[in-house]
Amino acid sequence: MTYVTDTHALIHHLTGRKRKLGRHARRAFDRVERGIDTMLLPFTTLEEVMLLSEAGKIHLPLPFRDLVVSFAQADNFDVGVNDTQILIEAAALIAIKDPYDRMIVAHARVAGLPLITGDSKIQESNLVRTVWD
Repeated sequence: MTYVTDTHALIHHLTGRKRKLGRHARRAFDRVERGIDTMLLPFTTLEEVMLLSEAGKIHLPLPFRDLVVSFAQADNFDVGVNDTQILIEAAALIAIKDPYDRMIVAHARVAGLPLITGDSKIQESNLVRTVWD
């Protein structure tokens, strides 16, 4: 199975705050880490991680650049790219006000994959399948 992750879920996983993840989200990250499943990391998710790290709001286990390189080289992670199709999909998601969330949801929708997110607005929107509790 392949999952897409939103920013906060990835941050909780990376910073060792796995108890903040829902039970199914924790299981999904564990399966990806063990190489059973794979994860698509939207460009926008990584962009947010970079900005939060630069602002000192989060502390990553590796320098951001090294983290991205390790994801890019790993078989169980796929670093996504923003393209026209994702942007067009995001433009249609006017129910989601946060521009980063729109791009992340659009990425999951275009890929046809479930999104790991604890964001109740995204979960309740029913715009994408979600994984959390």
